[in-house]
Amino acid sequence: MEIVTISYKSTNCYVIKADDGWILIDAGWPDTLTQFLYLLAQKGVQPSDIQYVVVTHFHPDHAGLVQNLKDLGICLLIHESQADNIEKLNNYFKKKSKANFRYIDKDNNKFVSTTESREVLQNLGISGELLPTPGHSDDSISVVLDDCCAFTGDLAAYYLMDEYNDPVIRDSWRRIMEGKITTIYPAHGECYTIE
Repeated sequence: MEIVTISYKSTNCYVIKADDGWILIDAGWPDTLTQFLYLLAQKGVQPSDIQYVVVTHFHPDHAGLVQNLKDLGICLLIHESQADNIEKLNNYFKKKSKANFRYIDKDNNKFVSTTESREVLQNLGISGELLPTPGHSDDSISVVLDDCCAFTGDLAAYYLMDEYNDPVIRDSWRRIMEGKITTIYPAHGECYTIE
């Protein structure tokens, strides 16, 4: 499986090559579309190749370009546990008059449960699911690929789980590890392996 990392402004976004196109995980900062598209092109990925964008949580550094990407024809795939958070992000930016943020349209998105997400990914040739993994925020999800890896957004690192001593974080990691995961792709910092 091909995984491409797009890193800028201290945030990682990932593009996964599926049998029939690409899936983008996280959508970068607002007002950075030109930079983002340039970095994609440097990695040989065109926006028209991307079928879905998945946001690990609706914070500015992860969902800042969602509407820009939707305008380019990419479908926003949303876990049902995140449904109320689009409006929260839109409202946050309504208070930021200098931020050049495109408000995310609540229409023309694909809402899925964990089970439905597995079917959507399978149709693209990927075995995995979108899994709710709160701990950083209530709407946090991880993209978990079976027997492979997880894209965990801002969830506290696995090796720091004991330091946090938080039952919510511990439960999120328990669910992730049920997929026999060996590699973690975080939104900030380097990817790492789990023995």
